[in-house]
Amino acid sequence: MTFARPELLALVPIVVLVLTLALAAQSRRHRKLADAFGGAEAARRLTSRDLTSFPRRRLACLLGAGVAMSLAAAGPYVDLGATLDPTQPVDLVIAVDLSLSMTGTDVRPSRLERAKFVIRELTESMPNERLGLTVFADWPYSVLPLSDDPALVRFFAEPLTPELIVERDQGTSLAQVISHALEMFDTRRRPEAQQVILLITDGEGHENETQILDAASAAAAAGVRVWTAGVGTSGGSELATLDPDPLPVLGDDGEPVVSRLNESLLRRIASAGEGGYRNVSGGAGLRSLLGVFRRAGTESAPGGEATGAALWLVLLAIPLLFVEGRLDAAGIVQLPRLAEPEE
Repeated sequence: MTFARPELLALVPIVVLVLTLALAAQSRRHRKLADAFGGAEAARRLTSRDLTSFPRRRLACLLGAGVAMSLAAAGPYVDLGATLDPTQPVDLVIAVDLSLSMTGTDVRPSRLERAKFVIRELTESMPNERLGLTVFADWPYSVLPLSDDPALVRFFAEPLTPELIVERDQGTSLAQVISHALEMFDTRRRPEAQQVILLITDGEGHENETQILDAASAAAAAGVRVWTAGVGTSGGSELATLDPDPLPVLGDDGEPVVSRLNESLLRRIASAGEGGYRNVSGGAGLRSLLGVFRRAGTESAPGGEATGAALWLVLLAIPLLFVEGRLDAAGIVQLPRLAEPEE
């Protein structure tokens, strides 16, 4: 298990200590109160509670819930699936989606700006690898062949905008860009290196899905893995034209077009390409992606899809808190009702 915010793991011992001391202090106060009432039985009659026993089961539930919530705050995730060999160099072709949908603002400031940030972080974490850059919409265009200088990739990625793609080429052709990126390895192929294609896109392809998956499978068969990095949200974003005075893009029904992240397709592409998928719209997914490629040149690390465990930890904490509340309520002793006086 890996943590997106490992510094928050310090909360675990703090939570354990605070909860234990709090219940211990409460138990001491209860015992003093019982002594003041004249003993355990008198306190039971006066307060309807057992004030002398230590609440061990309550403590166990509170500690379990507290530890679970602390671990959830640290952003845990488990890497499953594909791996990169730490002993081999990496040749990576980054393919960036420049279609109109990448102007969506469901990821601030926009999906494309987020993609460029991912490229900056990725290239800085791979100083000793060879990287190339291609862009695509309805058709792919080579920007930079495989280079030993990652700074060149950052330089050419910074000015990328959807306006670079002519209007007739607007769309998203994922199968075409996979095939195009595969050809880029032929110019400077290194037999000893791992060849990887990374698609940074929202996954809104306009091709037949079978064609896309076939292209990813063909790349894997040629020894090139296909990884996908998703940018966007399931809620989506309305699109606007690229004019100086942008207007909403309308569909055939006259309603504004809403572009959404297609994670399902991106997962299937990564699976067919024997790679992995990351949602890089947030920090945890980006750090996971950087970790996979950064560690490729240093130490072994699992790859594949990052599976968040925070939700499961929160779901574990909720019933524990419920049980603790029931145990606290169970500490109330039900006394027999006094008989009604006879008239």
